[in-house]
This record gives sequence, structure tokens and C-alpha cells, in this order.
Amino acid sequence: MAETRYIGGQGPGQGCYALAEMVGRGGFGTVWRARPVDDSSPKGFLRGLGVGAREVAVKVIPVYSAKERSRALREGQIARALKHPNIVETREVIPGDLEVYLVTEFVRGVPLDAAAGHYDIQEIVDALAQILEALSYAHSQGIIHRDIKPQNALVDDRGRVKLTDFGVAYRAGDTRLTQIGYAVGTPGYIAPEIMEGEDPTELTDIYAVGATARALLAYQPDEPPQRLLEFVNRATSPNPAHRPRSADAALKLLTGQRESTGATKEISKKSSKPLSRRYANQTLRVVNGLVAGWLGYLGAGLVLGGAESLGIAAGFGVLGYLLPRLGALGVIIALAVALARSQHTGVGTALLLPAVGGLWVATGSVSESVRRLPLGPLLAIPLAAYGLGAGLPLLLGALMRPLGAALSAAAGAFSLIVYDLVREDGVILYLGLELGSLPSAAGPLTLLQQGEALLRAYPTLTLLAALWGAMAVVISVAEWLGFPFAGLVLAVVGGASGYALAVSATPDSLSQAMTSLGFAAIIYGLVKYLGYGVVG
Repeated sequence: MAETRYIGGQGPGQGCYALAEMVGRGGFGTVWRARPVDDSSPKGFLRGLGVGAREVAVKVIPVYSAKERSRALREGQIARALKHPNIVETREVIPGDLEVYLVTEFVRGVPLDAAAGHYDIQEIVDALAQILEALSYAHSQGIIHRDIKPQNALVDDRGRVKLTDFGVAYRAGDTRLTQIGYAVGTPGYIAPEIMEGEDPTELTDIYAVGATARALLAYQPDEPPQRLLEFVNRATSPNPAHRPRSADAALKLLTGQRESTGATKEISKKSSKPLSRRYANQTLRVVNGLVAGWLGYLGAGLVLGGAESLGIAAGFGVLGYLLPRLGALGVIIALAVALARSQHTGVGTALLLPAVGGLWVATGSVSESVRRLPLGPLLAIPLAAYGLGAGLPLLLGALMRPLGAALSAAAGAFSLIVYDLVREDGVILYLGLELGSLPSAAGPLTLLQQGEALLRAYPTLTLLAALWGAMAVVISVAEWLGFPFAGLVLAVVGGASGYALAVSATPDSLSQAMTSLGFAAIIYGLVKYLGYGVVG
């Protein structure tokens, strides 16, 4: 077992720390997770064991010359003077004989480049805005970071971005420690004027933020919105005069908000999401892949054997995960072909299905979350089979943004209704309406006419879709604002009232709805509770 290493200073106010494990390595030193040890207190022994001690990070910087020592102490002095929610807090600078130790808060998280692999466009904008907030404050203190890049921004377990590593920062009035003509920074993020030997300015950091945005957008499969493209193009302009004149101006260009005062604004609060929210896009893709596989298996089972069906299901599942909208369209068309070849389905249903499915997939242009989960409405069918269909709005609201959640939930209600009319006994679940089955041999026009007649005769069919959409919006908005449990209570109470007062026609159907909604609420609450336990 390796012996624990202790570091500390002799000066007043300088503590002692036990280095637990190395968590990072860079060009100027190593970073360790550590715990404070206070041998002078009665609790010193317990603290040495890590009981009651709050973890910190210790950057160990080797120094082999007076110049290197000056650089390390200067980094500590600059970082310690900066106090901002989006900057890693430096708590202590301890000079040693052969090393300098910078004691900072320990950020439980990952570098921005790793986190951005799961981000959507809005989350990238939020992250960039937080970096600009930090720079606005640093620049107001006369500090130029000079090495902005995704690896020097940490994302904690609640989604907050914290700028770190001021090792090559430039402070107004300081003597330059680098030789004239020597460019400081990381290739790809260094402004062109620095390569030509000019002094760093605020525009140097703004260029690096634009380059960071360009690097983060490499993870996105879709074209960024025009505002974001304009920000990247202007921030990375080779001509400094064409860039935003300050971090505040860059923030305004990026978000369209008023200029910053140096304080963390609402956009930072919106980014402080539970860990599960940060990975919502990945979850959407996984769920879409599972639904695509399920549909592929059902469709292949109509015309093929078990082994072939499993192979097709696996292929559609992978396609649905990698390319959600293309996979959704492919599985809908394949299912339509399988239905056309089935003896129990008429040509009308087989032709109508790809038209309706393709229309829904096309709505992905309205909402990015719909684009990630185009098969979301069809989740209503397998969930209903296990008594959880009425809880679909809770799931969609937790995973999707408000517009996408509302559209998917409403379409999910209609999917369930159509399934009960075409494939089941015509008794609409949660409504209790006995409408009978649509004729299997009917043509497309006949099905459309009968569907329109049913909607006119039974407005509760539309009310069910509206209720599901409203519940999904409540959950999604509450998630977005950071109050998921309040949203859960409001959605469940509103949903139960809607079923009791306007939707459910029989006691049995109301009981089905209440049971389904209750189970879904319990599952949602447990997932959220466990999520907060992990990240809290």
C-alpha cells in the first residue's frame, strides 16, 4: 500500500493536506484530490482519516528555477484574487522548497469537451455563456486568461461550468514572463495577432471562446442556428476589429440578452441541472433505438421467423440510435410493408401508416428533442400493455423540452387510440369508450372519413390528447426551472382531475388511469430522488 503524502506550509493560515490520488496531469504540474488535515485540533486524527474533511484539489507545480517559481506563485496570486461562481476557487498558495502548491475547491465533474458529447445546441450555448460570464469578471479585474479551451473548463455534477488553469494568465501591469515572439496558448485556440507577437487583450480570450464553440459544435449532427454561427464567425475573425469588443458584447451576441454585470445570470441557473438532464439527449437516442427495435421485431414477426426477426430488430435498433429520424422512417416503412403482406391487415392501414409516420417524423424540424425521439409517441402502446400508458407524459416531460414533450405526448394519445381501433377490440384505454374495431379491409379514404367522424362524435378523444400534452408541458417546464417534484405534484393532480372530470367515462377506465398515473409518478419520483442523491 502506497504511503500517503502530506504537504503543507509553515506560514500563518497555511494548512496541511493529505494527497489521496492524482486526478490530472498537465504541462506545468499534476492535480491531486486531497483532504485537509488539522493536527492541532482535537479532530485532527478524524480529519486525517477523511472524516468530516471537505475534499480539495491540490495542483503540484515543480519549480527548478527562480523564473519557474515566480510563474507558479504568480498563477496562485492571480487565481486567488478571482472570486466568481464560474471560476474554480483558489483557497491557498503554499510555496515549498522544490514545488509550489495551489489549493483549490475540488470540482466533481468532467472537462467541457467530455461533457459536450452529450449536449444539445442550447446546452452548448449555456456553457459558452458561463465561460463569457467568468471572462467578463476576470477582464474587469485586469486579467486575461490566454488559454481558453474546452479542457480548461470543468463541468460539475449540476451542470455549472467553472473556468480553471490561470497558469499563463496575463495581468495588466505585470512584467511579461515569456519572450517576445513566443506565442502562449494552445494551437487552434491562439488568436492570429498573438502569433504575430502582439500583446494579449480581451479580444484574445474572445477568439479562444469562439474556437471553443467551434470545437464543441463538432459533436452536433445538425446545422447550428444562425445566431450561433454568427457568434463563431465574428469571435474567430482574424481581424480583431471585427470581434465583439468585450466579453459582455460577446455574451449579448451569443444569447441576445442584456450585457453582463459580472454576476451569474439566469442562464447559468438554467444550466445547473441534475445529472440526468445533462444526459437527456443520450437517453432519447437509447429510447428511440429500443422502440425502433421493438417495432422492427413486431413487423418482421408478421412475415419472418424468430431468428430473422431478432436480426432485423437489432439492425433497426442500432439505426434508430445512431440516426433517429432516418431510423424511424425506415422502421415505419418496413412495418407498413409487413402489414401489407399480412393477411389480417387491409391495404388502407398499410398505406396510411407510412404517411402518418412520415408526417410525424417530419415534425422533428419543429423541436430538437422530437428529432432525437421521433418514435416517442409509439411508446404509449407498450407502456399501456404494462399499465403505464397514462404515465407517458411524465416520461416525455422528463426527457424533452416543453414543445417536443407536448407534441409527443399528444401524438402518443392518438397512437394509443388508433392502435385500439385497428389492432385491439376498439375499447379505448383510460376513456372507457367502446367504439368497435375499424374494418381491416378498409381503404385509406374510408379510414380517414371514419376517423374524422369519431373525433367529431367523441370529443373526449381529443381531450385525452390535450390532457397528455398539458401534463408533459408541466413536467418539462418544471424540469427546466429546476423544480421537478413541484411539477410532478402539479401534473399528477391536474391529470387526475382531468381524467375524473372530462376524460374517463366509466369507473373502470378512471381506475385504470389513476393506477397507471400513480405507478408512473412513483417511478418518476424514485428516479429523481436517486438522481439527486447521486449528484447532490
